[in-house]
Amino acid sequence: MTRDNPWTSAVVPFVVAVAILARLAAMFPASGRFDDPDNYLPLAASLAAGEGLSHKGRPTAYRPPLYPLLLAPLLRVSPSGETPTTGIALLHLGLGAGTAWCVVLAARRLGASEFRGLAAGLIVALDPVLVWQSRYVMTETPAAFLTAAALATAAAGGFRSAGGAGLLLGLAGLCRPSALPGAGLVALAAAIVPPGDRNERVKRAAVLGFAVVIVLSPWAVRNRIALGEFVWTTTHGGYTLALANNEVYYRDVLDGPPGRVWTGRDQWAWWDSVNRRTAGMPEPVADRFMRDEAIDLARRQPVAFARACLSRLETFWSPTPAAGVYSTRVRAVTLAWTLPLFTAFAIGLASPTFRRWPGIVAPCLILGLTIVHAFYWTDLRMRAPIVPAIALVAAFASFPWRRGS
Repeated sequence: MTRDNPWTSAVVPFVVAVAILARLAAMFPASGRFDDPDNYLPLAASLAAGEGLSHKGRPTAYRPPLYPLLLAPLLRVSPSGETPTTGIALLHLGLGAGTAWCVVLAARRLGASEFRGLAAGLIVALDPVLVWQSRYVMTETPAAFLTAAALATAAAGGFRSAGGAGLLLGLAGLCRPSALPGAGLVALAAAIVPPGDRNERVKRAAVLGFAVVIVLSPWAVRNRIALGEFVWTTTHGGYTLALANNEVYYRDVLDGPPGRVWTGRDQWAWWDSVNRRTAGMPEPVADRFMRDEAIDLARRQPVAFARACLSRLETFWSPTPAAGVYSTRVRAVTLAWTLPLFTAFAIGLASPTFRRWPGIVAPCLILGLTIVHAFYWTDLRMRAPIVPAIALVAAFASFPWRRGS
């Protein structure tokens, strides 16, 4: 490994500039409007008003807390009732630039050449999913930054770096709980793979795992006080599991026409039935209710459930977004980007760097999120948080004409 400071060259300023310009280009057509499909701004407004994380005056854990906490100061200084578009734009531009910088740093710390570090940074700077998501009030942008920061921190090596990576992975879990299975795989790998004897590896894993738990604990305690239960992630997981595993979805998508996207009247009818069946339930109870319904369906229809899992994996790793939602041009551009990236990623996985600590952190995070979305609702944008890890692995691909780089 090398700990060279990449700021000593022109690589990082160039990569950061490209990341900012790409995101500005994506934000400009929106004319300063940032869509908020998951209603993070109302949660941030509640925090800004001193009412805690609440919805309609009631404490909630339906969404993870970190992103609303980042947005709350922006709302606090904005005129009442107005979306802080400039503040959100600056936040997302900063996070996007920071993501690209961290990936370059991670690559250099793992021993990559300057060229490979540049490649890793440019992949993140220009990735269509990351660039496009920067114009939405959603968690993909901060989650990708936290992934990249965890990769860069772990890549420094040593127990302190393992602890720092654990803190960042814990924060990633407070941003998107789907990051936590990957964090668990990272802790497991830290205890198993070289370098170090068994005691050193166990200590490394314990430090990392303890750091993750420390970060999550205040949120769990808050939920025990506010909701009556220790909720370590959110009360949204059961709904997300059921959204991808219900009889209406299986009928319309799994057994429907090829390429069908679940939207429209049938989906809204399912949502309405869920709201009616869970009306009056406390959030944790409703979460378990939806989870148990999905599990019961999987038990009753194991073949359909297995097919649905394979279908979700296909969607998660699809080189193009859904034909029913995006234009042919957008899909063609995405395909032209993704196929070379996936080729380099597949070759890069063979590098010995990713079979040892700390390089193994990247494939663990990729595998963890892949496993999550084999079971839970997914689409291509769900891949966004692991793009930094994919970029890092792809940068280590050894093509015949680049051997020795």
